[in-house]
Amino acid sequence: MTSSEELAGFAAAVEYGRLPDDVREAAKRRLLDAVGVALRNHDRHRVAAIREGLLPAGPSDTRGCRLWGTADVVQPPRAAAGNAVAITAGNGPTFLAPTFAPVGGSLAAVVAAAEAADATGETTLAGIAAALEVHGECAWNAPLDGFHPATHTAVAAAAGAGRAMGFDARTIADAVGIAAGRVALAVGDPDDPLPTGRAARSAVYACSLADSGVSASDAIAAPNGWHDRVGSFELDLDPGCERVRDAAVLPYDAHPYGQSTIEAAIELAGEAPIDPADIDSVTVETFDAAVPEVDPERVAAALVDRELAIHRGDRTDLEPVVEAVTVAPDEALTDRHDRGAIPARVTVEFRDGSVVEAARDGFEGHPSVPETWGLVEEKFHAIAEDIYDRSVRVRTVDTARSFEADGTAELDRLLR
Repeated sequence: MTSSEELAGFAAAVEYGRLPDDVREAAKRRLLDAVGVALRNHDRHRVAAIREGLLPAGPSDTRGCRLWGTADVVQPPRAAAGNAVAITAGNGPTFLAPTFAPVGGSLAAVVAAAEAADATGETTLAGIAAALEVHGECAWNAPLDGFHPATHTAVAAAAGAGRAMGFDARTIADAVGIAAGRVALAVGDPDDPLPTGRAARSAVYACSLADSGVSASDAIAAPNGWHDRVGSFELDLDPGCERVRDAAVLPYDAHPYGQSTIEAAIELAGEAPIDPADIDSVTVETFDAAVPEVDPERVAAALVDRELAIHRGDRTDLEPVVEAVTVAPDEALTDRHDRGAIPARVTVEFRDGSVVEAARDGFEGHPSVPETWGLVEEKFHAIAEDIYDRSVRVRTVDTARSFEADGTAELDRLLR
């Protein structure tokens, strides 16, 4: 059975120099994507309210860590929480696993821990890779049976944050045990970003406690730990951290299960501009679990605008198309989803009787269709356009691309 000690030994051994080039690049792309999504969600009511609650009563601590997109500097656990909430509230990187797993909490915790420890860019990337490897393996192989996915976040974030802070395996094991014990098997709305923020905060705080000598029992293998509560499982942790590439990058402002539908709709509209008045019906066929997650208004926006990095709702110009959209399950597509695909088929019938159709088994950013730097940069510019001018956005992209050299200090300077 997998134990906290096994996770910690793995994380402590992850080295930037031993990671494959594609894993290093994938880690940097997911960091840039997470930053962009966090900036985009900066002013959302729940995100702003949580961030306000994390601010100290007195003057900001200049020795702390940045809440991205603000002038505020707070203690590392609070920065991890605030940035994790901002990422998780939007379309940040996500494992499309049986236990649906946004990875914003793991990323935010590692960056906050690295910033606090003044870690190099290479060490930070090793921490990110370790966190996402643990997170992905947990998502795929340690089912939570209805418990909140923030449980996985706490363990993965503690392992990655401990690695970013340069801890040895024993200290990381204590941090994992402390973090898992604070949020273990939390129950709640899986779409609420607050539990993920709490998990990220607990992970960084646990690292601080472990570094001070606080020990912890094995929260995974000890009595009443994970194995007792959800069943025995084994994690196959890869020193090359290939799970980093399995965290899907979501290019469109839609639910992960709606990404293929949006991409298919954009393909149809890209062949020739579509006049909403010409549409008679739009049929979306997809797998069972995706049906309630496909938003007809977003499908309509994709057909009309031919992009959906940002969705602005309540558009009267889309109403005729929205009313024409039908979403239905398809047995064959459900079978394909059971084998790992995110399939969708979009059919548009026009008033003149002509019909066009496009189908997808995945989307660019899905593990089967890896994202490019071009895709991530395009998304970043689109979603951060209202936050920073182009020169700052370009420098932020450049910092992510050369993160092993620039590290968190340069990222912090840009995100003030």
